Amino acid sequence: MPAAKPPVSVVIASRDKPAQLRLTLACLARQAGVDRPQVIVVDDSATGSAGRVTDEAARYLDLTALPGPRRGRAAARNAGAARAAADWLLFLDDDILTGAHFAATHLAALADRVFCHGRLRELPAAGRLLAELDGAAVADIGAAADRVAAGLAGPRFRLVANALERAVEALAEGRVPDVAPWLGCVGANVSVPKGAFDQVGGFAEEFGLAWGCEDLELGLRLYRCGLRRVLAADALGVHLSHARPGRWAEHTENLEKFVARHPIAAVRELPALLGADGSVDDYVAAVQAAQPAPPAQSARPALAIQRPE
Repeated sequence: MPAAKPPVSVVIASRDKPAQLRLTLACLARQAGVDRPQVIVVDDSATGSAGRVTDEAARYLDLTALPGPRRGRAAARNAGAARAAADWLLFLDDDILTGAHFAATHLAALADRVFCHGRLRELPAAGRLLAELDGAAVADIGAAADRVAAGLAGPRFRLVANALERAVEALAEGRVPDVAPWLGCVGANVSVPKGAFDQVGGFAEEFGLAWGCEDLELGLRLYRCGLRRVLAADALGVHLSHARPGRWAEHTENLEKFVARHPIAAVRELPALLGADGSVDDYVAAVQAAQPAPPAQSARPALAIQRPE
């Protein structure tokens, strides 16, 4: 008999973060409410740094480990998606903690013409947590992730929403005008039907090795293909925050590529949101100001009123 198709394929592009990847994979080991997911790790490092971690995780996950093309995150994610056996793709970064119902929550929200954004929070004290969980058992890692997500690990492990996350949630929940209904395809925590992903051609690999925008650009193409964003607030991903020297220079480079591909107001005004001092209100106002005003309605002639003699 042919092997049963997995319910979802989780695609993780990894580069030089084996300690974080070990925590991410440990969290995926205890998924409930869904059959065993397929997990695909694309090791895009120059030295194969994920190898020992994926060898360990293969003992408790249905895991496929692939060498990466080393042309950037878009190419690595595309390589992983090409090996997916499921009808649904769930993209996850290699430094995200998740809960036991993470995959099931994504699947419950998905439909053929939908892509699903799972909520994201930053963990500024990620270095401290990594040190505490160095060498910890898989079950202990999952328990620690649950405490952090629930706010039970103490004030030093507080969670923070970045500007992009605040914007996605505000747009999706109707708290501000939805000036960018495609915004929400964040590669750290997003799911999409594989058929739609293949139809639009996957991630645009021209974004290369620089950081940023390749996932948002995919969301715009999915939206133009007829997919709509849904927010799965309970599919929380906790990002193990880390320093990235040169991130804003790289982001500017990729944003210019994004604008060149899609010169619309909601893309051109992204610096108001994605810069170091990004603001949801500033972004919405900038997009609205940049959009052309609707054509004026021609005035109807006033009706002549006949007064009785």
